Order: sequence, then structure tokens, then C-alpha cells
Amino acid sequence: MLHLRNLRVTIDDYEIINIDDLALQPGARLGLVGESGSGKTMTAKAIAGLLPNEAKVSGEVNFDGQNLLTLGDRDLAKVRGKRIGFVFQDPARSLNPMMRIGKQVSEAIRIHTNLKGQAVTDKVVDLLRQVQLPEPETLLRRYPHQLSGGQQQRVMIAAAIAADPDLLIADEPTTALDVTVQEEILRLLISLSEQRKMSLLFVSHDLGVVRFVCNQVAVIYGGNIVEAGNIDNIINRPQHRYTAALLAANPGMPKDDNFSAFIGRRLQTITGSVPPVGRFPSGCRFRNRCQHASEKCATTPPITVSASDHRYLCWHPEQGGQS
Repeated sequence: MLHLRNLRVTIDDYEIINIDDLALQPGARLGLVGESGSGKTMTAKAIAGLLPNEAKVSGEVNFDGQNLLTLGDRDLAKVRGKRIGFVFQDPARSLNPMMRIGKQVSEAIRIHTNLKGQAVTDKVVDLLRQVQLPEPETLLRRYPHQLSGGQQQRVMIAAAIAADPDLLIADEPTTALDVTVQEEILRLLISLSEQRKMSLLFVSHDLGVVRFVCNQVAVIYGGNIVEAGNIDNIINRPQHRYTAALLAANPGMPKDDNFSAFIGRRLQTITGSVPPVGRFPSGCRFRNRCQHASEKCATTPPITVSASDHRYLCWHPEQGGQS
């Protein structure tokens, strides 16, 4: 379905993204995880062709056998919205405050389908009902400011799936929402993915959330995929030291069912912070923050692949192995 190969994104001669190989299978749910500044959103926008004009992109973004990077703006627009839907992080900023909800949701339907008139309205009502919004017929004429944050995000999801895409990209879709609403949106995304057999690329900084939503995960740091594979394998047997640090810093990720031992535990933090663009070290980009780094880490580690297709790049893996 989606396969990134040798994807490079540079801005002002600074390398932002460098992904050699990342794949998403039809109907699968892949989480892209990392701290702020790790390259998650830039990767998602590179797939959808939404990068700023100054960005230079090379490599391959193969979607259903077609390299999207070879398409012009007009041809790419035919794919984006119809076959690839995108849910942005902040619905309040993404929705047009001057346009009624019904019109915003109907845009993709009018552009990418042959439906007209009442059939479009009926489709919009059905979409609002699918994303579990109450009284969808009434919502058609409301403006975004008349809805709660959770309702606005549901409208964004309805608009993103309006043309029945094969792939939905959700860029931290619950960040601006309270915990209860977050869970509702996450369950909605899972349900829509399963019902529609729609692939999902879910961008998040939270491995606990990704574990809830996804069956595959790719951990990104400094624009590099440092570890990828089945979510349970990576949660239970992390290999890259950055992945292990993310897990240790997440208070919602106990290693077993003994939750009582987790209560009151001091939260672990990752030393330092993500460097600005152009300041990452050579070799392993995490080495200036890693307690296990050695001189060897100044060179790029090779990709290690286990029998379960668990891939990682680390000279000193968490669970032993190559060192």
C-alpha cells in the first residue's frame, strides 16, 4: 500500500528526513512515534505532498505502486483527499471559521465523486453520523466555533474520509483534547479503519496511545527510523536505546499488570533535548543523549533484523545482541 524508500527531505541544505525503508500494508495501522522535533509530522506531510515550498524532496513515496513524488500538483491533488485523507492536529485552526460544517465536509465529495445536490447532503449527514456526532442534520448549518473541540475533530475526520480513502493519515489528532474525548476519538479511528478496511498512519509522541491504536510502530528520531516492527514486540522487547528511553519516560506504560507498583513511581526523563535542525551528531543521532554511547556510535549502525521482522539501528541494543 505505502512504501517509503530513500526518502530525503532538506530545507536550506539541512537534512530533516532520512528514511531508507518504511512500509504500511493494506488495512494495517502504523504508529509513527517520537518526541517533538523528531520528524514525525514532516514525514506525514511528505507523504501527502503538504511540505512547505522551500523543502526539497527526493527518493520514493510509493503508494499502491505509484511514486507520488513524480506527480505534478494537479495529479497529486487527485490522490490527496480521494485516496489519502489527512487529519490535522488542531481542528480549530484547520477548519474554516467562516464556512458551515456541511460545506466543509462536502468539499471532498464534490471534488472527487460524481454525487450532486441532495445526494451530497445525504452523504454528509451519513458521514457525520458515522463519526458519532449527534443530530447531524442540525450540525450541517453550524459553524466550527459552535462545536466543542471533540466535535470539531470528528468533523475533521468526517471530511478526511468523505471520499472513501484507502489511507488515513492522522497527525496527533487528540493532542488538543481532554483525556475522555481522546479515548473516544482513538476508538473512532480504530473502528473506521476496521469497518472500511482503511490503512492508518497514526502520528504521536505517546507510545501508550500508539499501543492502543496500532498493530505496527516505527520510532523516529532526528528524521531517521531507529526501530520498527510489531507493536507488542517493540513494547516488550525494545532494542534501540531511544525506544527504551521513551518507554521509561511514559507513566502509562507499565511493563506488566502490576499497576500498583507504578503508582507514585518517579517519572524518568530523557537526558537533554532534541537538537535543532543541523545540530544532530554524526552516526547515531541519539548518541549525545544516550548513557550507553561509545566512540563506535559516531558511525552509523547497520540495520539489524530479527526473525519477527523487528528492525533497529543501534550499536548497543537494550536486550543484548550486537555490541
